[in-house]
Parts: sequence; C-alpha cells; structure tokens
Amino acid sequence: MNINNWMLLHRFMAKVLVTGFEPFSNHSTNISGDLLKILGKSEYIDDPWSLIRDYTLEPVEIDIETSLLSVDEFGAKEIAKRIADGERWDAVIHLGLCSTCEIAKIELKAHNILDMKIKDNSGRQIQNHKLGEADQISTIESNIIFTNRGEIKAEISDDAGRYICNETYYNTLLEIRHSMLGDENIPCLFLHLPDYSFCSLDSARNLLFDMIGRILFKPVISVAAAAIIDNNRILVARRNDENNTGLWEFPGGKFEWGENASQAVVRELDEEFSWNVKSIQSFGKWFHKMVDFDIDLNVEICQFIGKLPDFNLQEKWTSHDEIKWITDEDEVSPYVGLDKLVAQELCNELSNPSGRFS
Repeated sequence: MNINNWMLLHRFMAKVLVTGFEPFSNHSTNISGDLLKILGKSEYIDDPWSLIRDYTLEPVEIDIETSLLSVDEFGAKEIAKRIADGERWDAVIHLGLCSTCEIAKIELKAHNILDMKIKDNSGRQIQNHKLGEADQISTIESNIIFTNRGEIKAEISDDAGRYICNETYYNTLLEIRHSMLGDENIPCLFLHLPDYSFCSLDSARNLLFDMIGRILFKPVISVAAAAIIDNNRILVARRNDENNTGLWEFPGGKFEWGENASQAVVRELDEEFSWNVKSIQSFGKWFHKMVDFDIDLNVEICQFIGKLPDFNLQEKWTSHDEIKWITDEDEVSPYVGLDKLVAQELCNELSNPSGRFS
C-alpha cells in the first residue's frame, strides 16, 4: 500500500520502516543506529508545511518499525529481501553516517557501482563492481515535496557514495521496483547524517520526522511568479505545455531546495525565456488549495535588466508561445490558477494614484 494519497492518513495508521547501521571501521558509534534507539514504536508527525499552509492539518500517528543493519553484504540486502518476501510499509527511510559531511544529505539517487575504499565489517572490500544495469532513483515525489526547505538544515544530493549506504539504497530501490511492478511504489529515501560534531540526535530526529511528514502529508508546492512592470503595464505569458496550453500566467516556477522567492523567480525566467531580470520586492503571497497538493504562490515585482528583450525571438522559450502587456486583468483569459486574482490586484494598484506603485 502506498501512502502517496494523503487522504488515506485519515483511515489507518501508516507503517514506516526506519533503518540505521551499526558502527564500522574506526567509528565507535554510528549516529544512524543510535537514532533508532530513541524512536518510539508509535510517533506523532506534524505537518511539515504548517507555517505556509493556510489551514490546519492535525498531527498523524504512525507505527514505526526500526531495523539495525549490519555493515556488510547481508545488511545491504536485508530490506530488499524482506520486500521480495512480501513485506510492505507505507514508507522506508534508510539512515546512514556520512563521516565527511558537515550537513545532512537527502539522497535522491543510488549509483549502480560498489567501490569500497575501506573494508566492511565482514572484511569484504569490493572495488569497481556493478550492482546493476542503471542507477536507481528514489521512489518519493521529490519534485513536489522538496520545493520549500522550511527550517530543516539539509541539502539535496544525488551521490550516496560507493559504500554500504549506497549498496543498501540501491538494493532496496531495485527490489521495490521489481516487486511492485503494476502497483504503486513504496516511497523510499536515504538520509546521510553527519557525525556528532555537526549533528545532534535531536536534529537528526527532526530531519527524519520532517521527511516522513513530507511523504505522508498533502504537499505544499512553493512557486514564485514574476510581476514584470514597465510603463504602467504588466507582462503576462501564455503557456503551451501539455497541462496548461492556452492559459495565461505570470511566468515563474517552483522553488528549488533552499531558494527564496526572489532567487527562484530570477532563475526560472532565465531557464524558461533566457530573460535577465531582477526582483525588486515581494508583492504578496496567495494560497491555492487543491485536491492532491496545495500551491504557495509568491509574487515578486521584477524588472528587466537593461533594455527589453526582443519578444519575437522565441527559440529559447520552453513553456510559452506568446506574451502580452496588460493594464486590465480582463485583457486576457483564461488564467492559470489564482493568477487572475493577482492580475486584478496588480492592476488596481497601478490605477490607484495613491497605490504602492505611485
């Protein structure tokens, strides 16, 4: 069963498997294994988007199973074997120690290579060995749940190393995709934790619970949109992508992990149009409640840097086929999502002699 449909949370207690490793090499402790010791059999998980969601979702109770894995081939295959034998969870979170890290890493990819610089706890040291035919990507919906970092101190990574952590992650993801063929996948993620010099057990626990919450709760996608103003006109663009063809919007896109609204909108307009803009100030936030996810819309007042681009040169446009300068929201229709409300408020401000743009 897959918990990706957040509404299922109201019908049953989600089952989550959390794994960690025993100490290895010259390490007398392993924070990933130590974290398992302080987890209860049932825990309450808070909404990780509570600060930007405009309604309240109550904490959910989850059933946590923990498993301390050995740092060897048996441990690297243990969870994959259990999945092959028919065991199922609503999420699997692997934890491991990254002794060279100063910040936690959220791993989104397992490489198909085992290349051990040190021996594992069984004395095995395999180098340049292929684990499979291709890399394995996390089964979580990372493009949706990682648009807003919130208070979590962690970075997104696509390099889980070449040691037992990577081998374990690879085996689990490969078996999930093999065993769940035709069904929904089990969401599976690997978290690399720094050693105690840079990470406390409380910090590691908070990260773990935030990641579980992002899998279980209805996601909030943070989006930045550009309100480009020139000579008392506002620029809108018409989309021509698969889902929104013919709809008008203020161009922009999803935050990347760690970005703020101004950073996101500058990057997005460069990627989507090759436009060079600067963000002047925030115009406001809008919240759009939807069925499968919610939208946290951040509107930034922007200006072109230098002269206006040639809007007839559209070769580098990726998702739009027309732009238009408007002074009234009804000059174009229909809009994407809440963008008509944004256009209405912008136009009101522009026409108001005492408005914020006066």
